[in-house]
Amino acid sequence: MLRREFLATATFSLAALPLASSLSAVFGEETTSKKILYFTRSQGFEHDPVKLGKDGKSLSEKTLARLAKDRGYELVSTKDGDVFDGDLSGYSAFIFYTSGQLDQEGGDGHKPISAEGLQNLLSAIRGGTGFLGFHSSTDTWNRHTGYKVDPVYEQHEYILMHGGEFIVHGAQQEATVEVVDETLPSLKKREPSFRLHEEWYANKNFAPDMRVLASLQTAGMDNKDNNQCYDRPAFPCIWARREKKGPVAYCAMGHKMEFWSNGEFDDLIGDLIDVATGAIVVPTTPNLKQCCPGADMLQNSWRTGLVNTSD
Repeated sequence: MLRREFLATATFSLAALPLASSLSAVFGEETTSKKILYFTRSQGFEHDPVKLGKDGKSLSEKTLARLAKDRGYELVSTKDGDVFDGDLSGYSAFIFYTSGQLDQEGGDGHKPISAEGLQNLLSAIRGGTGFLGFHSSTDTWNRHTGYKVDPVYEQHEYILMHGGEFIVHGAQQEATVEVVDETLPSLKKREPSFRLHEEWYANKNFAPDMRVLASLQTAGMDNKDNNQCYDRPAFPCIWARREKKGPVAYCAMGHKMEFWSNGEFDDLIGDLIDVATGAIVVPTTPNLKQCCPGADMLQNSWRTGLVNTSD
């Protein structure tokens, strides 16, 4: 009797498998993987963390893939710009560690982004897909106009979306990062500040609507000779803003391989992924003027008595 009941139950269970599979395909909750696109084309300088190893993967890609997987996402990594010519609706966020004029040939030799691809990218972000940039993402579509704040109408639309633009950097050195906003748990536990040896990007053209999460404290930094780019007031080094519906975030760190390999900043990287995917919502109240009032007092201008253009 028990044997007959077992066989009947087993037969029913096997017969139900196609139906269960069909239901999963229809509803897609367990079979569809959420995706994040990691783009690392270097038309300019190619940083070590995005160089492909013998296994075809970069160190930063491996770290991001692991942290994305922990959050239920599949990381899709590429250096070919034609990815933006396709359907981008399947991505929850874009992560950029890039450099140079991405619509031009050269650099690492991978395919440029077309004009249509750039508009697809920006449209997707404005429609709600998140964006996260690391380190040299602000040295992307850079106009190289030097130590001056550029009018909005002269800035590249990618830079306007991103919220800041690279000028130059000095020698790697240890500096203080001040935590300005406690929204990210990884920053809250490091408040009020922490020290880090990095290649610090001197950025400008800061979006006035940004939410500064952490600032680089230039006081005490070596600012002589080739380091004069740090002869300026404190300025944002981690920030967030919104490009219409899309959350945007940036972290100036990530030049050194240790940032990606020793696990010390995995919590920060993970939090920034969460910002880009919407799992962490950063306040949209601007705070640039309050926490970094001299951010746009650049090395060649504030000395000569020009007004602070961040006001």
